[in-house]
Amino acid sequence: MRSTALFEVMAIVVATMACVADDSSALGQASAYARAGPDRSAVGERASCDVSSVLAIEHVTLLPMTRGSLPIADATVIVRGQRVSWIGPSKRASVPACATTIDARRRWLIPGLVDAHVHVESPRMMRLILQDPSIPEEAINDADPYLPYIARGILQIGNMSAMSETIGQRRAIETGRVLGPHTMLAAMVDGDPSLWPVGITRVAATPEDGRQVVRDEIAEGYDMVKVYSNLTLDTFTAIVDEARSHGVKVVGHIPGRGTPIGPYFQAGYTMVAHAEELAVRVVGEEDAEVAHMVAAASLHGTGLMTTLTVDQRILEQTLDPSTLHTRPEIQYVHPVVRRFWYERNPYIGDGSAERVAELRGIIALNDKLVRAFVAAGLPVLAGTDSLVPGVVAGFALHDELAALVAAGLTPYQALEAATRAPCEWMGVAEDRGTVEVGKRADLLLLDADPLVDITNTQRIAGVVTNGRWLPRRELDAKLDELAKRYAAPSTRPLAAP
Repeated sequence: MRSTALFEVMAIVVATMACVADDSSALGQASAYARAGPDRSAVGERASCDVSSVLAIEHVTLLPMTRGSLPIADATVIVRGQRVSWIGPSKRASVPACATTIDARRRWLIPGLVDAHVHVESPRMMRLILQDPSIPEEAINDADPYLPYIARGILQIGNMSAMSETIGQRRAIETGRVLGPHTMLAAMVDGDPSLWPVGITRVAATPEDGRQVVRDEIAEGYDMVKVYSNLTLDTFTAIVDEARSHGVKVVGHIPGRGTPIGPYFQAGYTMVAHAEELAVRVVGEEDAEVAHMVAAASLHGTGLMTTLTVDQRILEQTLDPSTLHTRPEIQYVHPVVRRFWYERNPYIGDGSAERVAELRGIIALNDKLVRAFVAAGLPVLAGTDSLVPGVVAGFALHDELAALVAAGLTPYQALEAATRAPCEWMGVAEDRGTVEVGKRADLLLLDADPLVDITNTQRIAGVVTNGRWLPRRELDAKLDELAKRYAAPSTRPLAAP
Protein backbone atom coordinates (compact mmCIF):
# COMPACT_ATOMS: atom_id res chain seq x y z
CA MET A 1 0.00 0.00 0.00
CA ARG A 2 1.31 3.45 -0.89
CA SER A 3 2.21 5.75 1.98
CA THR A 4 -0.17 8.50 3.12
CA ALA A 5 2.45 11.13 2.31
CA LEU A 6 2.85 9.86 -1.25
CA PHE A 7 -0.93 9.80 -1.73
CA GLU A 8 -1.23 13.38 -0.53
CA VAL A 9 1.34 14.56 -3.09
CA MET A 10 -0.34 12.61 -5.88
CA ALA A 11 -3.80 13.87 -4.89
CA ILE A 12 -2.69 17.49 -5.04
CA VAL A 13 -1.25 16.99 -8.52
CA VAL A 14 -4.36 15.17 -9.75
CA ALA A 15 -6.73 17.77 -8.30
CA THR A 16 -4.77 20.58 -9.93
CA MET A 17 -4.78 18.85 -13.34
CA ALA A 18 -8.48 18.01 -13.06
CA CYS A 19 -9.53 21.63 -12.77
CA VAL A 20 -7.30 23.26 -15.42
CA ALA A 21 -10.38 25.04 -16.72
CA ASP A 22 -10.21 27.16 -13.58
CA ASP A 23 -6.63 27.42 -12.38
CA SER A 24 -7.41 29.50 -9.32
CA SER A 25 -10.09 27.05 -8.22
CA ALA A 26 -7.76 24.09 -8.70
CA LEU A 27 -4.99 25.62 -6.64
CA GLY A 28 -7.36 26.68 -3.90
CA GLN A 29 -9.08 23.31 -3.57
CA ALA A 30 -6.34 20.78 -4.23
CA SER A 31 -5.49 20.50 -0.57
CA ALA A 32 -9.11 19.59 0.16
CA TYR A 33 -8.79 16.63 -2.18
CA ALA A 34 -5.59 15.60 -0.44
CA ARG A 35 -7.19 15.75 2.97
CA ALA A 36 -10.00 13.55 1.69
CA GLY A 37 -7.63 10.74 0.80
CA PRO A 38 -8.85 7.63 -0.99
CA ASP A 39 -12.23 6.24 -0.06
CA ARG A 40 -10.56 3.32 1.70
CA SER A 41 -13.91 1.91 2.77
CA ALA A 42 -14.68 1.32 -0.90
CA VAL A 43 -11.53 -0.72 -1.47
CA GLY A 44 -11.75 -4.48 -1.39
CA GLU A 45 -15.04 -6.24 -0.72
CA ARG A 46 -17.77 -3.96 -2.05
CA ALA A 47 -20.67 -6.20 -1.15
CA SER A 48 -20.26 -5.18 2.48
CA CYS A 49 -22.33 -2.04 1.98
CA ASP A 50 -25.93 -1.65 0.92
CA VAL A 51 -27.70 0.79 -1.38
CA SER A 52 -29.36 2.60 1.53
CA SER A 53 -26.08 3.56 3.18
CA VAL A 54 -23.91 4.88 0.33
CA LEU A 55 -24.69 7.83 -1.93
CA ALA A 56 -22.46 9.20 -4.68
CA ILE A 57 -23.11 12.60 -6.26
CA GLU A 58 -21.03 12.50 -9.42
CA HIS A 59 -19.72 15.14 -11.84
CA VAL A 60 -21.08 18.01 -9.77
CA THR A 61 -19.79 21.55 -9.38
CA LEU A 62 -19.11 21.73 -5.67
CA LEU A 63 -19.25 24.94 -3.64
CA PRO A 64 -18.04 23.73 -0.22
CA MET A 65 -18.39 27.15 1.53
CA THR A 66 -15.23 26.59 3.54
CA ARG A 67 -13.58 29.92 4.23
CA GLY A 68 -12.32 31.40 0.95
CA SER A 69 -13.40 28.38 -1.10
CA LEU A 70 -14.01 28.47 -4.83
CA PRO A 71 -16.23 26.23 -6.97
CA ILE A 72 -14.73 22.82 -7.76
CA ALA A 73 -15.66 21.54 -11.21
CA ASP A 74 -16.43 17.88 -12.00
CA ALA A 75 -16.24 16.69 -8.40
CA THR A 76 -17.70 13.57 -6.85
CA VAL A 77 -18.96 13.53 -3.28
CA ILE A 78 -19.43 10.15 -1.60
CA VAL A 79 -21.67 9.85 1.46
CA ARG A 80 -21.59 6.85 3.81
CA GLY A 81 -24.32 6.73 6.39
CA GLN A 82 -24.78 10.28 7.67
CA ARG A 83 -21.30 11.55 6.79
CA VAL A 84 -19.35 12.74 3.79
CA SER A 85 -16.63 10.13 3.32
CA TRP A 86 -14.82 11.31 0.18
CA ILE A 87 -14.53 14.39 -2.02
CA GLY A 88 -12.40 14.49 -5.13
CA PRO A 89 -12.13 14.64 -8.91
CA SER A 90 -14.74 12.44 -10.54
CA LYS A 91 -12.16 10.57 -12.60
CA ARG A 92 -10.45 9.46 -9.38
CA ALA A 93 -13.59 8.42 -7.51
CA SER A 94 -13.97 4.80 -6.39
CA VAL A 95 -17.74 4.49 -6.11
CA PRO A 96 -19.01 1.27 -4.49
CA ALA A 97 -21.13 -0.84 -6.81
CA CYS A 98 -23.97 -0.80 -4.30
CA ALA A 99 -24.13 3.01 -4.07
CA THR A 100 -27.09 5.13 -5.07
CA THR A 101 -25.58 7.37 -7.75
CA ILE A 102 -26.74 10.78 -8.91
CA ASP A 103 -25.46 12.12 -12.22
CA ALA A 104 -25.08 15.79 -11.30
CA ARG A 105 -23.64 17.18 -14.50
CA ARG A 106 -24.57 20.87 -14.89
CA ARG A 107 -25.67 20.94 -11.26
CA TRP A 108 -24.25 22.64 -8.17
CA LEU A 109 -23.84 21.23 -4.68
CA ILE A 110 -23.80 23.49 -1.61
CA PRO A 111 -24.23 22.91 2.14
CA GLY A 112 -27.76 22.76 3.48
CA LEU A 113 -29.05 26.24 4.24
CA VAL A 114 -29.57 27.77 7.69
CA ASP A 115 -32.37 30.09 8.82
CA ALA A 116 -30.95 31.53 12.02
CA HIS A 117 -34.16 33.20 13.22
CA VAL A 118 -37.48 31.35 13.11
CA HIS A 119 -40.46 30.62 15.33
CA VAL A 120 -42.14 27.21 15.20
CA GLU A 121 -45.79 26.79 16.07
CA SER A 122 -47.16 24.35 18.61
CA PRO A 123 -50.68 23.89 19.98
CA ARG A 124 -49.83 25.58 23.28
CA MET A 125 -48.15 28.52 21.56
CA MET A 126 -51.19 29.11 19.40
CA ARG A 127 -53.57 28.75 22.36
CA LEU A 128 -51.60 31.49 24.09
CA ILE A 129 -51.37 33.79 21.07
CA LEU A 130 -55.01 33.41 20.04
CA GLN A 131 -56.23 33.25 23.65
CA ASP A 132 -58.23 30.21 22.62
CA PRO A 133 -57.95 27.30 25.07
CA SER A 134 -60.11 25.13 22.80
CA ILE A 135 -57.28 24.47 20.29
CA PRO A 136 -56.56 20.76 20.85
CA GLU A 137 -53.14 19.16 21.12
CA GLU A 138 -53.76 17.18 17.94
CA ALA A 139 -54.39 20.36 15.93
CA ILE A 140 -50.67 20.64 15.09
CA ASN A 141 -48.48 17.58 14.91
CA ASP A 142 -44.73 17.57 15.43
CA ALA A 143 -43.82 16.99 11.79
CA ASP A 144 -45.86 19.47 9.76
CA PRO A 145 -44.22 22.74 10.85
CA TYR A 146 -40.79 21.43 9.85
CA LEU A 147 -41.54 19.95 6.42
CA PRO A 148 -41.34 23.23 4.46
CA TYR A 149 -37.83 23.80 5.80
CA ILE A 150 -36.60 20.45 4.51
CA ALA A 151 -38.44 20.84 1.20
CA ARG A 152 -36.73 24.19 0.59
CA GLY A 153 -33.26 23.00 1.59
CA ILE A 154 -33.09 24.57 5.08
CA LEU A 155 -31.45 21.90 7.22
CA GLN A 156 -30.61 23.97 10.31
CA ILE A 157 -32.76 26.53 12.09
CA GLY A 158 -32.52 28.73 15.16
CA ASN A 159 -35.80 28.70 17.10
CA MET A 160 -36.01 32.08 18.80
CA SER A 161 -39.06 31.35 20.96
CA ALA A 162 -38.28 27.84 22.14
CA MET A 163 -40.72 26.25 24.59
CA SER A 164 -40.69 22.91 26.36
CA GLU A 165 -42.51 21.33 23.40
CA THR A 166 -39.67 22.24 21.06
CA ILE A 167 -37.20 20.25 23.14
CA GLY A 168 -39.31 17.17 22.43
CA GLN A 169 -39.65 18.11 18.77
CA ARG A 170 -35.88 18.41 18.46
CA ARG A 171 -35.42 14.99 20.04
CA ALA A 172 -37.92 13.53 17.58
CA ILE A 173 -35.98 15.03 14.67
CA GLU A 174 -32.56 13.94 15.87
CA THR A 175 -33.71 10.37 16.49
CA GLY A 176 -35.27 10.18 13.03
CA ARG A 177 -38.91 9.93 14.13
CA VAL A 178 -39.69 13.27 12.47
CA LEU A 179 -38.24 14.65 9.23
CA GLY A 180 -36.94 18.09 10.07
CA PRO A 181 -33.91 20.39 10.34
CA HIS A 182 -31.41 20.48 13.15
CA THR A 183 -32.64 23.02 15.68
CA MET A 184 -30.89 25.44 18.00
CA LEU A 185 -33.18 26.47 20.85
CA ALA A 186 -33.19 29.96 22.36
CA ALA A 187 -35.69 30.53 25.19
CA MET A 188 -37.13 34.01 25.61
CA VAL A 189 -37.06 36.27 28.65
CA ASP A 190 -38.77 39.68 28.84
CA GLY A 191 -39.39 42.32 31.45
CA ASP A 192 -42.60 43.08 33.31
CA PRO A 193 -45.00 43.47 31.59
CA SER A 194 -43.98 41.06 28.84
CA LEU A 195 -44.93 41.68 25.23
CA TRP A 196 -45.74 38.02 24.60
CA PRO A 197 -47.84 35.74 26.83
CA VAL A 198 -46.10 34.04 29.72
CA GLY A 199 -45.44 30.53 28.54
CA ILE A 200 -43.99 31.77 25.26
CA THR A 201 -41.69 34.01 27.27
CA ARG A 202 -40.50 34.12 30.86
CA VAL A 203 -40.55 37.30 32.89
CA ALA A 204 -37.67 38.85 34.81
CA ALA A 205 -38.61 41.99 36.75
CA THR A 206 -35.32 42.24 38.67
CA PRO A 207 -31.66 41.34 38.09
CA GLU A 208 -31.96 38.34 40.40
CA ASP A 209 -35.04 37.19 38.47
CA GLY A 210 -32.96 37.41 35.33
CA ARG A 211 -30.13 35.31 36.75
CA GLN A 212 -32.59 32.67 37.90
CA VAL A 213 -34.26 32.55 34.48
CA VAL A 214 -30.88 31.89 32.89
CA ARG A 215 -30.14 29.08 35.35
CA ASP A 216 -33.58 27.58 34.73
CA GLU A 217 -33.26 27.72 30.94
CA ILE A 218 -29.85 26.06 31.03
CA ALA A 219 -31.12 23.31 33.35
CA GLU A 220 -34.09 22.65 31.07
CA GLY A 221 -31.90 22.08 28.02
CA TYR A 222 -32.07 25.27 25.97
CA ASP A 223 -28.99 26.30 24.01
CA MET A 224 -29.16 30.09 24.26
CA VAL A 225 -31.00 32.89 26.01
CA LYS A 226 -33.09 35.35 24.02
CA VAL A 227 -33.55 38.77 25.60
CA TYR A 228 -36.59 40.85 24.76
CA SER A 229 -37.70 44.45 24.57
CA ASN A 230 -39.11 45.29 28.01
CA LEU A 231 -36.13 44.29 30.14
CA THR A 232 -34.50 47.01 32.22
CA LEU A 233 -30.81 47.65 31.61
CA ASP A 234 -29.89 46.26 35.05
CA THR A 235 -31.80 43.04 34.42
CA PHE A 236 -30.46 42.77 30.86
CA THR A 237 -26.93 43.14 32.24
CA ALA A 238 -27.52 40.49 34.90
CA ILE A 239 -28.89 38.05 32.32
CA VAL A 240 -25.93 38.52 30.00
CA ASP A 241 -23.45 38.20 32.86
CA GLU A 242 -25.07 35.05 34.24
CA ALA A 243 -25.25 33.43 30.82
CA ARG A 244 -21.62 34.27 30.08
CA SER A 245 -20.55 32.72 33.37
CA HIS A 246 -22.12 29.45 32.16
CA GLY A 247 -20.67 29.72 28.64
CA VAL A 248 -24.11 30.35 27.12
CA LYS A 249 -24.68 32.92 24.38
CA VAL A 250 -27.29 35.66 24.52
CA VAL A 251 -29.20 36.81 21.43
CA GLY A 252 -32.14 39.11 21.09
CA HIS A 253 -33.68 42.53 21.07
CA ILE A 254 -32.19 45.72 22.43
CA PRO A 255 -34.44 47.09 25.19
CA GLY A 256 -34.83 50.71 26.15
CA ARG A 257 -35.84 52.39 22.92
CA GLY A 258 -35.18 56.08 23.25
CA THR A 259 -32.16 55.51 25.49
CA PRO A 260 -28.46 55.28 24.51
CA ILE A 261 -27.65 52.04 22.74
CA GLY A 262 -24.04 51.66 23.86
CA PRO A 263 -24.60 50.11 27.32
CA TYR A 264 -26.38 47.12 25.79
CA PHE A 265 -23.39 46.00 23.74
CA GLN A 266 -21.76 43.88 26.41
CA ALA A 267 -19.47 40.87 26.38
CA GLY A 268 -21.79 37.88 26.06
CA TYR A 269 -24.50 39.67 24.09
CA THR A 270 -23.46 37.96 20.89
CA MET A 271 -26.17 38.71 18.34
CA VAL A 272 -28.75 41.42 17.60
CA ALA A 273 -31.89 39.57 16.55
CA HIS A 274 -32.96 41.98 13.77
CA ALA A 275 -31.43 44.76 11.70
CA GLU A 276 -34.64 46.61 12.52
CA GLU A 277 -33.62 46.72 16.20
CA LEU A 278 -30.93 49.19 15.17
CA ALA A 279 -32.77 50.89 12.30
CA VAL A 280 -35.62 52.15 14.49
CA ARG A 281 -33.12 53.87 16.78
CA VAL A 282 -31.52 56.02 14.09
CA VAL A 283 -32.57 59.58 14.89
CA GLY A 284 -29.77 61.72 13.50
CA GLU A 285 -27.61 61.67 10.39
CA GLU A 286 -27.86 58.12 9.08
CA ASP A 287 -24.26 57.39 8.13
CA ALA A 288 -22.92 58.71 11.43
CA GLU A 289 -25.52 56.80 13.44
CA VAL A 290 -24.81 53.56 11.59
CA ALA A 291 -21.07 54.02 12.08
CA HIS A 292 -21.63 54.58 15.80
CA MET A 293 -23.74 51.41 16.08
CA VAL A 294 -21.17 49.31 14.23
CA ALA A 295 -18.41 50.68 16.45
CA ALA A 296 -20.42 49.76 19.56
CA ALA A 297 -21.06 46.25 18.22
CA SER A 298 -17.39 45.82 17.35
CA LEU A 299 -16.30 46.26 20.98
CA HIS A 300 -17.31 42.67 21.78
CA GLY A 301 -17.88 41.27 18.29
CA THR A 302 -21.68 41.38 18.46
CA GLY A 303 -23.20 40.19 15.19
CA LEU A 304 -26.43 40.86 13.33
CA MET A 305 -29.32 38.68 12.21
CA THR A 306 -30.63 40.26 9.03
CA THR A 307 -34.41 39.54 8.89
CA LEU A 308 -34.80 41.91 5.93
CA THR A 309 -37.73 39.93 4.59
CA VAL A 310 -39.96 40.46 7.61
CA ASP A 311 -40.08 44.23 7.15
CA GLN A 312 -40.61 43.81 3.43
CA ARG A 313 -43.57 41.52 4.13
CA ILE A 314 -44.96 43.96 6.72
CA LEU A 315 -44.84 46.74 4.13
CA GLU A 316 -46.41 44.47 1.54
CA GLN A 317 -49.42 43.57 3.69
CA THR A 318 -49.75 47.12 4.97
CA LEU A 319 -50.22 48.23 1.37
CA ASP A 320 -52.29 45.19 0.35
CA PRO A 321 -53.61 42.82 3.05
CA SER A 322 -54.86 40.43 0.37
CA THR A 323 -51.27 39.22 -0.14
CA LEU A 324 -51.83 37.09 2.95
CA HIS A 325 -54.07 35.05 0.66
CA THR A 326 -52.49 35.48 -2.76
CA ARG A 327 -48.87 34.54 -2.12
CA PRO A 328 -48.57 30.96 -3.41
CA GLU A 329 -46.58 29.72 -0.42
CA ILE A 330 -49.43 30.58 1.96
CA GLN A 331 -50.93 27.17 1.18
CA TYR A 332 -48.15 25.61 3.28
CA VAL A 333 -49.02 27.66 6.39
CA HIS A 334 -50.97 25.82 9.07
CA PRO A 335 -54.60 27.02 9.29
CA VAL A 336 -54.23 27.83 12.98
CA VAL A 337 -51.27 30.05 12.16
CA ARG A 338 -53.34 31.75 9.46
CA ARG A 339 -55.94 32.47 12.14
CA PHE A 340 -53.23 34.38 13.98
CA TRP A 341 -52.33 36.25 10.79
CA TYR A 342 -55.96 37.17 10.11
CA GLU A 343 -57.38 37.76 13.58
CA ARG A 344 -54.46 39.26 15.50
CA ASN A 345 -52.29 40.79 12.81
CA PRO A 346 -50.89 44.10 14.09
CA TYR A 347 -49.65 45.21 10.68
CA ILE A 348 -52.79 45.64 8.58
CA GLY A 349 -54.67 48.24 10.61
CA ASP A 350 -52.61 51.29 9.70
CA GLY A 351 -52.04 51.93 6.00
CA SER A 352 -51.47 55.66 6.40
CA ALA A 353 -48.89 57.47 4.28
CA GLU A 354 -46.88 58.13 7.42
CA ARG A 355 -46.75 54.46 8.34
CA VAL A 356 -45.78 53.45 4.80
CA ALA A 357 -43.00 56.05 4.77
CA GLU A 358 -41.77 54.80 8.14
CA LEU A 359 -41.58 51.20 6.91
CA ARG A 360 -39.76 52.20 3.73
CA GLY A 361 -37.26 54.12 5.81
CA ILE A 362 -36.66 51.08 8.06
CA ILE A 363 -36.15 48.84 5.04
CA ALA A 364 -33.57 51.21 3.55
CA LEU A 365 -31.75 51.48 6.88
CA ASN A 366 -31.79 47.70 7.32
CA ASP A 367 -29.88 47.38 4.04
CA LYS A 368 -27.35 50.01 5.09
CA LEU A 369 -26.80 48.32 8.45
CA VAL A 370 -26.21 44.91 6.90
CA ARG A 371 -23.65 46.35 4.49
CA ALA A 372 -21.89 48.13 7.37
CA PHE A 373 -21.73 45.01 9.56
CA VAL A 374 -20.31 42.98 6.67
CA ALA A 375 -17.74 45.68 5.92
CA ALA A 376 -16.69 45.69 9.57
CA GLY A 377 -16.14 41.92 9.53
CA LEU A 378 -18.81 41.27 12.16
CA PRO A 379 -20.92 38.09 12.02
CA VAL A 380 -23.95 38.49 9.77
CA LEU A 381 -26.52 35.70 9.76
CA ALA A 382 -29.48 35.20 7.45
CA GLY A 383 -32.74 34.92 9.36
CA THR A 384 -36.38 35.46 8.46
CA ASP A 385 -38.54 35.68 11.62
CA SER A 386 -40.89 33.13 10.08
CA LEU A 387 -44.30 32.77 11.74
CA VAL A 388 -44.63 36.56 11.72
CA PRO A 389 -47.61 37.32 9.43
CA GLY A 390 -46.67 36.86 5.80
CA VAL A 391 -43.31 35.16 6.47
CA VAL A 392 -43.58 31.51 5.43
CA ALA A 393 -41.27 28.85 6.88
CA GLY A 394 -38.72 27.52 4.40
CA PHE A 395 -39.75 29.75 1.54
CA ALA A 396 -38.81 33.03 3.23
CA LEU A 397 -35.10 32.21 3.50
CA HIS A 398 -34.76 32.24 -0.29
CA ASP A 399 -36.41 35.67 -0.29
CA GLU A 400 -33.93 36.70 2.42
CA LEU A 401 -30.97 35.63 0.29
CA ALA A 402 -32.31 37.68 -2.62
CA ALA A 403 -32.86 40.63 -0.28
CA LEU A 404 -29.27 40.41 0.95
CA VAL A 405 -27.94 40.56 -2.59
CA ALA A 406 -30.28 43.45 -3.39
CA ALA A 407 -28.89 45.18 -0.29
CA GLY A 408 -25.37 45.01 -1.73
CA LEU A 409 -23.88 41.67 -0.69
CA THR A 410 -22.39 39.34 -3.26
CA PRO A 411 -24.13 36.00 -3.78
CA TYR A 412 -21.19 34.34 -2.04
CA GLN A 413 -21.53 36.61 0.98
CA ALA A 414 -25.26 35.89 1.12
CA LEU A 415 -24.57 32.14 1.05
CA GLU A 416 -21.97 32.54 3.82
CA ALA A 417 -24.67 34.18 5.94
CA ALA A 418 -26.89 31.12 5.43
CA THR A 419 -24.33 28.29 5.72
CA ARG A 420 -20.98 28.46 7.50
CA ALA A 421 -21.45 31.68 9.52
CA PRO A 422 -24.61 30.67 11.43
CA CYS A 423 -23.20 27.21 12.14
CA GLU A 424 -20.07 28.81 13.58
CA TRP A 425 -22.17 31.05 15.83
CA MET A 426 -24.37 28.14 16.92
CA GLY A 427 -21.31 26.08 17.80
CA VAL A 428 -22.03 23.27 15.33
CA ALA A 429 -19.49 24.11 12.63
CA GLU A 430 -17.47 20.99 13.36
CA ASP A 431 -20.51 18.97 12.31
CA ARG A 432 -22.14 20.95 9.51
CA GLY A 433 -22.32 24.22 7.58
CA THR A 434 -19.69 23.30 4.95
CA VAL A 435 -19.13 20.36 2.62
CA GLU A 436 -16.07 18.55 3.97
CA VAL A 437 -14.96 15.00 4.59
CA GLY A 438 -16.17 13.79 7.97
CA LYS A 439 -18.94 16.34 8.27
CA ARG A 440 -22.64 15.58 8.29
CA ALA A 441 -24.15 15.01 4.86
CA ASP A 442 -26.60 17.92 4.90
CA LEU A 443 -26.48 19.05 1.30
CA LEU A 444 -28.49 20.97 -1.28
CA LEU A 445 -28.28 20.05 -4.98
CA LEU A 446 -29.23 22.86 -7.35
CA ASP A 447 -30.06 22.96 -11.07
CA ALA A 448 -28.29 26.29 -11.59
CA ASP A 449 -25.37 28.30 -10.26
CA PRO A 450 -26.24 30.39 -7.17
CA LEU A 451 -23.13 32.53 -7.65
CA VAL A 452 -24.46 33.76 -10.97
CA ASP A 453 -27.98 34.41 -9.65
CA ILE A 454 -28.81 33.95 -5.97
CA THR A 455 -32.40 33.06 -6.83
CA ASN A 456 -31.00 29.81 -8.21
CA THR A 457 -31.07 28.51 -4.63
CA GLN A 458 -34.76 27.99 -5.37
CA ARG A 459 -33.99 25.65 -8.30
CA ILE A 460 -33.70 22.62 -6.07
CA ALA A 461 -32.93 19.24 -7.64
CA GLY A 462 -32.90 17.49 -4.30
CA VAL A 463 -31.84 17.57 -0.68
CA VAL A 464 -29.54 15.30 1.32
CA THR A 465 -30.45 15.37 5.01
CA ASN A 466 -28.37 13.25 7.38
CA GLY A 467 -27.23 11.26 4.36
CA ARG A 468 -30.77 10.59 3.10
CA TRP A 469 -31.40 11.59 -0.52
CA LEU A 470 -34.74 13.31 -1.15
CA PRO A 471 -35.26 14.14 -4.84
CA ARG A 472 -37.37 17.08 -5.94
CA ARG A 473 -40.34 14.92 -6.93
CA GLU A 474 -40.51 13.40 -3.44
CA LEU A 475 -40.25 16.80 -1.76
CA ASP A 476 -42.97 18.20 -4.02
CA ALA A 477 -45.22 15.26 -3.24
CA LYS A 478 -44.80 15.85 0.49
CA LEU A 479 -45.63 19.54 0.09
CA ASP A 480 -48.65 18.76 -2.07
CA GLU A 481 -50.00 16.40 0.57
CA LEU A 482 -49.42 19.03 3.26
CA ALA A 483 -51.29 21.69 1.26
CA LYS A 484 -54.24 19.34 0.68
CA ARG A 485 -54.55 18.59 4.38
CA TYR A 486 -54.32 22.26 5.28
CA ALA A 487 -57.05 23.05 2.72
CA ALA A 488 -59.46 20.45 4.14
CA PRO A 489 -62.69 21.96 5.56
CA SER A 490 -61.89 20.82 9.08
CA THR A 491 -58.63 22.75 9.11
CA ARG A 492 -59.54 26.01 7.38
CA PRO A 493 -58.94 29.26 9.30
CA LEU A 494 -61.94 30.82 10.94
CA ALA A 495 -61.49 34.30 9.55
CA ALA A 496 -59.94 36.09 6.59
CA PRO A 497 -58.55 39.57 6.10
